[in-house]
Amino acid sequence: MNKKLYAILSLIFTIALVFTFYIFKNPDVVNIDKVKPGNINGINVKGDTTRYEVKFIKKVDGDTIKVKFNGQDLTVRYLNIDTPETVKKNTPVQEYGPEASEYNGKILANAKKVELEFDVKQKLDKYGRALAYVYADGKLVQEELLKEGLAEIKYVYEPDTRYLDILKKAQNQAKSNKKNLWSK
Repeated sequence: MNKKLYAILSLIFTIALVFTFYIFKNPDVVNIDKVKPGNINGINVKGDTTRYEVKFIKKVDGDTIKVKFNGQDLTVRYLNIDTPETVKKNTPVQEYGPEASEYNGKILANAKKVELEFDVKQKLDKYGRALAYVYADGKLVQEELLKEGLAEIKYVYEPDTRYLDILKKAQNQAKSNKKNLWSK
């Protein structure tokens, strides 16, 4: 009995080892559904860490902006965060919404360089807005809004979580300092 059990366990171990080796040598086998290229204004964005320089046009609110991307207007919704509402139809202006909107606009209006970075899967939301990480002079705008307590982490969907640890750290910092949304 022990010899049969040993043989079966050895076989299972060998299969697991071969499978693990195969996966590490061929990571695309596992990630094939994760990376989805998307066409945004005529550019095939892959969802890697490529940053695309854009021209900032205007802020819509605390977590949405309009930019020129490949010569065309593009509305961009920030990935992984939400700010209080200021312009949503049939929704009253929410506390700290004007401050979030103003801070967002100030960061971007003063930036010499604005860039977008797309995550691996979802490139557009159901409203046709691009979903991206937004950088102003190399600083992640989502992180800056969270540090000020003017945003919270929301609408996080795997696998689009590249900077979630950084964002959580920023949010926790605002919570610890009882800033704005976390002041009560």
